[in-house]
Amino acid sequence: MEEKTKCLNKVLRRLPKYSDVREYVLRVSREPIALSRSVKKRALVRYCRRVDRVYEYLAENLLEPLRTLKKLLQVSFYSRIASNALADGLVVDDLVGRLLGKLEVVKKLSREYRSKIAVSFDVAESRELYREYIGRVLSVVRRESKYLELLDRAIVELKKTPCIDLSLPVVAVAGMPQVGKSTLVSTISTAKPKSSPFPFTTKEIVLGHVNYGFIELQILDLPGILDRPPDNMNEIERKAFIVVTEVADLVLFLVDPSEDFYYGFESQLSLLKSLKQWVNVDIFVVINKVDRVSPERVDLVSRAVSEVVLNAPILKISALKREGIEELVDTVVKYLKTSRGESP
Repeated sequence: MEEKTKCLNKVLRRLPKYSDVREYVLRVSREPIALSRSVKKRALVRYCRRVDRVYEYLAENLLEPLRTLKKLLQVSFYSRIASNALADGLVVDDLVGRLLGKLEVVKKLSREYRSKIAVSFDVAESRELYREYIGRVLSVVRRESKYLELLDRAIVELKKTPCIDLSLPVVAVAGMPQVGKSTLVSTISTAKPKSSPFPFTTKEIVLGHVNYGFIELQILDLPGILDRPPDNMNEIERKAFIVVTEVADLVLFLVDPSEDFYYGFESQLSLLKSLKQWVNVDIFVVINKVDRVSPERVDLVSRAVSEVVLNAPILKISALKREGIEELVDTVVKYLKTSRGESP
């Protein structure tokens, strides 16, 4: 992409519904068109101007936003996030292509009817041609209204995506619900995600920044993922899956070592094994809430994890009490510097 940072909330625009388009078109048909006294064939000119106004509205509010969206979807991450908001089996790129093709018809109709009105015989003929133009244009938009609403849903989802700088390293904090991801991210970064005792509190991707010496990194608080195949995940879980497989340079996998943890340790271990197969970047395991369990329990969990992530760091922290946080950040920064060819 041309820009390193994409703030989609500023770049993308919502699409109007069919009812919005119809209301605007009918208003244009009613509103007077001011012309100078020197203009000849005033009625014909007014209908030509109305055609221009209708097309300008459609170009600005439908064609241009769709072209902007099409350009952004060249980034696989954005394409997958947008498609995730649609019904199963629908691909956002296909919908954009379909609508751009259909709406190009509106451009041809506008040129065709403007030319016809300009050479029409009298006011009655120009009025009839204009009504015919409006009917055909609204018919095109009405037939595509379902797809417009679907794409608008995808645009809403994209506008929620944080402004990720593609030139800076991205650390994704992943794991099951309630393992302390939001607490960790709020502790070490500028982000202030919500945390609560209820599962799936984090429903969106939350971005924070960490400045450590001369390095700046981005850290993403992700929705919780359950131990199941991607095809069986819900829309919220799939957001996290898309991040770790598309933009993460490093994944921090948080583990709750508590014996009474709702989802259990074996499920967390199984999810970690699956994550190893899904991603092409390194995974650092972070055993959180070590203040709540015995050292023996931490050692047992650590040994089980080490059999899954051979030779990878296993960090032990309490995000709530800020224990082990400095070592965690230092380890992450050193790794990222080395991976980017910088001196650790």
